[in-house]
Amino acid sequence: MADDAFADIASSLYELPPDEFTAARNARVKHLRSSDRDLADAVADLRRPSPAAWLVNRLARLRADQLAQLLDLGEQLREAQAELDASALVGLAKQRRKVVRALAEDAGALAEELGHPVRAPVLDDVAATLQAAMTDAAAADAVRTGRLVRSLEAIGTEVDLSDAVAAWSADGRTPSSAPTPRDEVGDRRAMKQRKADEAAAAKRAAEVARAEEDAKAAERAADEASARLGDARTAVETATSARDELQAALQELQDRLAGAERDLAEAEHAADEREREQEAAARAAEQAREAAADLHAASD
Repeated sequence: MADDAFADIASSLYELPPDEFTAARNARVKHLRSSDRDLADAVADLRRPSPAAWLVNRLARLRADQLAQLLDLGEQLREAQAELDASALVGLAKQRRKVVRALAEDAGALAEELGHPVRAPVLDDVAATLQAAMTDAAAADAVRTGRLVRSLEAIGTEVDLSDAVAAWSADGRTPSSAPTPRDEVGDRRAMKQRKADEAAAAKRAAEVARAEEDAKAAERAADEASARLGDARTAVETATSARDELQAALQELQDRLAGAERDLAEAEHAADEREREQEAAARAAEQAREAAADLHAASD
């Protein structure tokens, strides 16, 4: 059985949606039985991918550039972790959350385009798989194959790749060469070095965890400050609107007061005129009465 042929067949099958996988695999096995029984048996052993695994496989083929950028960022994170660069870790961890979320959302849109929409839990598994691929270099290689069988999950800095990829080595990694014999002193040195490496890895993991917690706390503080700023801006807008309404009402009252004062002045002026007219009429009446009295006296 040719490994390349097996990998090619597996790749083509793992491009199919899970509900189409089994029928297509069985048809391929039936076709191969007459020509290559070993290859047919190997294909028959291929397991149907989970919905999340299928969608990540589709990302590996149809969103290769975006996936490559995400995996490059994962490599930068691992380098920063190895160098204990806390400041770089904080910025890269924040960027990682953004790119994982963005590519997971793009995966949902891609599933819609392919006519096989998925629900939120599947996209959560996609995001976890992308996160795992950024955490571990072997997991990144597994995702690149486009032959995932199940979703991946990072536990600390480790990712279990057993039975996760079709047409790959059992543990998902390149087999190492056979160990060479060591004497007792060499074994003790190797054990001491392993303990030192484990302690350094634990220290790096703790520092990464602290850096990520600091980044999350900073993001929460920024969100809270943004919310308070939004509330303050709303209060300013409300106060400004109330002031404008009061100023408009005040202007209207001032205009009405000015009009009332004009009306009062005109009424007072008219009253003065009427008073003068009344006084003149009274004087004229008095004069007429006096003239009448004089005429009456003269006639007597």
